[in-house]
Amino acid sequence: MPPTSSVSTARGRQPLVNVTSSTASTRAKVSASTTKGSSRSASGTLKAGQRTTVPKAPGKNLKSTGTRSDTMLSSTEATPAPNAHISDPTSMPVPKESTDAPKKPTPKTESTDLPKEATDLSSSMTNPKPSGPPPPKPQNIDKPKLTAPVPTSDPLQVAAQLYPWLYMTSTLDACFKSAEQTAKAHLETRAQQITESESELADQKTRFQAERAAELFDALSTDAVETAPRIMQAFLAHGEACERVEAEALQLALNPVKTSTGEDEEDEDWDAPLRVFAKMLDTLDQLEAEALELETSIVKLTTSLEPPLSDSGVSKDMMHDKTAELNADTESGAQAQILGVFKACIPVLRARIANLAMAQELVDGARENTSISLRMESLGLLD
Repeated sequence: MPPTSSVSTARGRQPLVNVTSSTASTRAKVSASTTKGSSRSASGTLKAGQRTTVPKAPGKNLKSTGTRSDTMLSSTEATPAPNAHISDPTSMPVPKESTDAPKKPTPKTESTDLPKEATDLSSSMTNPKPSGPPPPKPQNIDKPKLTAPVPTSDPLQVAAQLYPWLYMTSTLDACFKSAEQTAKAHLETRAQQITESESELADQKTRFQAERAAELFDALSTDAVETAPRIMQAFLAHGEACERVEAEALQLALNPVKTSTGEDEEDEDWDAPLRVFAKMLDTLDQLEAEALELETSIVKLTTSLEPPLSDSGVSKDMMHDKTAELNADTESGAQAQILGVFKACIPVLRARIANLAMAQELVDGARENTSISLRMESLGLLD
């Protein structure tokens, strides 16, 4: 049937021409569909030797050059399912255009390695890249290396390099010298001031020592001070005598004298025991009188060494000030020492007087007892 064959031949050729003419549009559709995530193009793989074959109409032969180029383009652009055979070009699925992502033109490649592209597309789908510019990577900042200056032989450059250093060193030397001179001048001035002040202090010290020596000599040259040694010697001698006599009086009071020997009563002196007591009482009275005299002399000496107070035409405040000054002078001189020593002797003398009075009472009591015993013995009342 010739009409049928002619129709089939015409139908078979026209889709092949359409596939050849729509190569660019098919590439754009394939690239847009891959961004939306079609699993068909990512998972499908084509064998290296697989090509799409178009059935030929009976009685007609296709040119080898055009048919192979068309089939090659169709094999690189179309992504049929694995192990699928294209029988009719009109039955090829056309990918839908994505309205969300803009169409991006893909460069034409002559490579027919579709499995590699599918792998890259699948990796880009599984690991989407973050939007925006990539973060800057830290860079290793190398420290600048110090390089030695290159020596130059130009005299102008050498002078330009040396002149600032020479100027700086000369200026610093001048500053150091001026500062050193200023410091030395200050030190010399201060040393002179210290020497002058020390000389003034030395003069004042010498003057003070001379004044104190003069005051001591003046104090020793007075009549009151001349009698002071004699009074002190008498005081010491009186103390020794009091100790000795008080011990004898105590011994006499405890052990009275025997009244008779028992053999020759006519030759015996009946008043001899009483005369011993009387003699002891006289010694005690004499020591007591000496103690009173020493006390009077010491009081007179201390009052003469103390500064006098006068009320004629002098206010109390002025007197108080003068008294304070005089007291300070006396305390700092020899009179203060003399006054302290003799004032300490007065309580000792008063204690001696009390001891002598007590010894007198003991001796007087012992004398009365002895006299009573003598009278009783004379009357024959005692055996």
